[in-house]
Amino acid sequence: MSETIETNLKWYKSLRIRLVLMMSLALLPIGLIALIQTNSVSTKARQNEELALLALTEQAALQERLVIQSAFGAARGMGAMLSDSFNDTQQCNRALSKLVASVKGYSFAEVVDLSGRSLCSSDDLSKRKFPVPDFASVAEAGKPAVVTKRSLQSEGASAVFVMQPFYSRDTLSGFISITVPHKALSIETETIASGQFVDIVTLNHKGELLSSQNDWQVAKKALPTGFKIDWLSSFGPRVFLARSSEGVPRTYTAVPVEGGQMFVVGIWSSDGERSERFLRILSTSIFPILMWIFSLTVALLTIHRLLTRQINSIGQQMLEFARDRTSVTDTIARDMPNELRTIQESYLSMADSILREEAKMEDAMRHQSVLTKEVHHRVKNNLQLISSILNMQIRAAKHDETKLMLRRIQDRVLSLATIHRDLYQSGTGGQVNMGELIREVIEKTVQIGSEKSMDIDVKLDVEDVMLFPDQAVPMSLLVAEAATNAMKYVGAPEGRKPWISVELKKLDEGTRCCLELKNSIGAERDVESTGLGAKLISAFAIQLDAEIDITEEENTYTMLVNFDIATFEPESADF
Repeated sequence: MSETIETNLKWYKSLRIRLVLMMSLALLPIGLIALIQTNSVSTKARQNEELALLALTEQAALQERLVIQSAFGAARGMGAMLSDSFNDTQQCNRALSKLVASVKGYSFAEVVDLSGRSLCSSDDLSKRKFPVPDFASVAEAGKPAVVTKRSLQSEGASAVFVMQPFYSRDTLSGFISITVPHKALSIETETIASGQFVDIVTLNHKGELLSSQNDWQVAKKALPTGFKIDWLSSFGPRVFLARSSEGVPRTYTAVPVEGGQMFVVGIWSSDGERSERFLRILSTSIFPILMWIFSLTVALLTIHRLLTRQINSIGQQMLEFARDRTSVTDTIARDMPNELRTIQESYLSMADSILREEAKMEDAMRHQSVLTKEVHHRVKNNLQLISSILNMQIRAAKHDETKLMLRRIQDRVLSLATIHRDLYQSGTGGQVNMGELIREVIEKTVQIGSEKSMDIDVKLDVEDVMLFPDQAVPMSLLVAEAATNAMKYVGAPEGRKPWISVELKKLDEGTRCCLELKNSIGAERDVESTGLGAKLISAFAIQLDAEIDITEEENTYTMLVNFDIATFEPESADF
């Protein structure tokens, strides 16, 4: 019973676990306030860091931004000033030459129509190092654009082209192109004191790399995986976390230039930032965590001293009392609360009452067991007395047939006496071991029947099957009749000696019993049958509610009996 109680106790139903949950729920509002404040401080610090990184990015790319912005401004000014003079090639050439000469960062300027034909330029076209790259797509878009010449980057002759459309009578007529060498697009990384700095790059509206502080192949690998420039075009200056093409976590700052025609992207290492953020969150969260731990510790210690320790003591006494009835004590702890003291006093009173009642029941059961065994003993003696009387009649009988009939009756009486002897000697609650009983019956039957002067081979394979008397009595009588019939009709097959085989098995996990009795049959049988044995066997099978199957082959007679092993069902008079 105690083992069943311990098995049914679930850990999550423990008083300690429930107390921890309730205390955690009580401290939840304070913890949420602390976490909200921590998150607010962390968010504000992160925003400040992002603003600082954006400021560093804008400061580092300031010169480059000014050059590009001035190029767009100069192109727009030239377009407004020369909108009616583009057909005057000499005037247009002089204006563009003055523009390139006046601005140190410009290397070439020209006006091209939508077909890409140069209308005028700041210098002789033969001195132009390379034409505007990908002009067809720029003309198709009809918007300001920034493109770069990448094929000459390794030779140091690369440049950025600022393309500004011009209109004639509100109709797009062409583009003013200003060439800016990459060497004029300097980025002052010396002003960046942050140890997180990796690189600063510029991208055009197509996502093409315009400039970088490192090798261009290295710069491409430092850009985010699956990076799309359209995503940046939807926002203003921003900071975001992503993984580079090499899978390294980075922090990226993006600043649009000239309405999204160009972007300055700063690349920063995020390892330090993450560790600092983690330490900041940890430092601001340590107080509510310590408060929660301290509150739970105090509550658990208090409950343990005043409640759980006393309850466990009472529970342990109950379990030990239920197990072996030896732990009843009148000792009550001095610091036990009054409510628990009342419970323990009630338990002690109940335990004492149970011990007294159990003692009375044990005395009554012992007395009943003695009386029951005495009944079986007297019945066994009476049956043996009847057997002795029958034995005297057998000796006095003059006819062999009379002696045989009396001996058959004597065998049945001795079988009943054997059952009552086993019940008298049994310590298994009034059950009979049919295995032992069948061995004894077969041995006696073979011994009595050996008067035929035949050497019979007996094979016994019987298990220990415990039956109550209601089944043991008809079962033993059935075995005795079957064994007597087997000895009566056993014969020797040709070339072999006679044999008898008895098997007793438990089936279906011990809920059914199977008895199989076989004997050999000789070639000639001169024994006359009265049919009484078969009738008795059938009657005993009905009492067992058994299925009986008898088959006779050429040299073998087989009887198979199957029945359910009954459980003890007390009658109403037993209560």
